[in-house]
Amino acid sequence: MTTLRCTVATPTRELFSGEICYASVPGAEGSFGVLPGHEMLVSADKQGVLTLWLDEAGNDRRQFLLYEGAAQVYQDTLTVLGRFGTDLDTLDVEEVKEKAEALAQQIEDLEKQDTEHARVALDNCRTHMAWYDLQLKVANEAAK
Repeated sequence: MTTLRCTVATPTRELFSGEICYASVPGAEGSFGVLPGHEMLVSADKQGVLTLWLDEAGNDRRQFLLYEGAAQVYQDTLTVLGRFGTDLDTLDVEEVKEKAEALAQQIEDLEKQDTEHARVALDNCRTHMAWYDLQLKVANEAAK
């Protein structure tokens, strides 16, 4: 079985590291596949689901939800870096809902302030809220 090395990570943690047979990556210009022997590539990624096939038959798969980032293929190694990311098998919807509710309150409080610090914090909070919204959207779609 021919494989390639794969690492999936965010700035704060590694989500996956191992051998894979195929990957479907959510590229900025559309999803693309990566097989062993793929040409060198660097791609900006959009938010979406990264699917890794761990066996040739496609029976053993891992899926990760990523929020923006980049991918690189070099010497039979795929590296996928996301701004935010989570393993869809371990996504805790209730925890995400709680975080989103707390963040919504923080956003409401920051919107009442008129300082540079508050504006920067508000932008950061809105980005995190978009990440929580994406997780909930994907979880709801998977539940259907």
